[in-house]
Amino acid sequence: MNDPTRYWLSIGDGVSYGPFTVAELEQLQRDGRNLARAQVCAEGASEWMPITGILRLLPPQAPPAAPGFAHDPRAKSRIAAGLFGIFLGALGVHNFYLGFIGKGVAQLLISVLSCGYLSIISFIWGLIEGILILSNSIDRDADGIRLRE
Repeated sequence: MNDPTRYWLSIGDGVSYGPFTVAELEQLQRDGRNLARAQVCAEGASEWMPITGILRLLPPQAPPAAPGFAHDPRAKSRIAAGLFGIFLGALGVHNFYLGFIGKGVAQLLISVLSCGYLSIISFIWGLIEGILILSNSIDRDADGIRLRE
C-alpha cells in the first residue's frame, strides 16, 4: 500500500504512539504486536477509528517451533509438574517449576514456618493442583506457554 498518510496509534493504554505509515503499522503487526483493539487517527485529524479501517489484521500466530521440536522448546512437562504437585506439593515445588513463584513461596512458608504443623494445608493444596495439572485443567505455565505431554 502506498498511502502517504501517517497515523497516530492508541493501544488502549492512554498513550498515543507514532505517527506511523501504514507500512510501519503492518510491520508492527508482523513483529507480533497485538493490534486487535488498536485505534488510529490520521495525522492532523481529530477522529479515532479502529485500525481495521486502514489495516487488514493478520490472525494471531504461534511462534514457530524450533527445528526438531513439535512443540515450544520452552514448554514444561505436564507429567513432571503434576507429580511434583502430588508428591512435593507441600513445598510448592510444582509452582516453582511452572514459574508461579508467589504460590510456591506461600506453600513453602506455610510448611516451614509452622514447623510442619500446617503442612497438611500445603499438601492438600499441592495434591489438588497436581491432579488438576494431570487432568489438563491447568494447562499453562506462568508465561502462558502450554504444557507438553
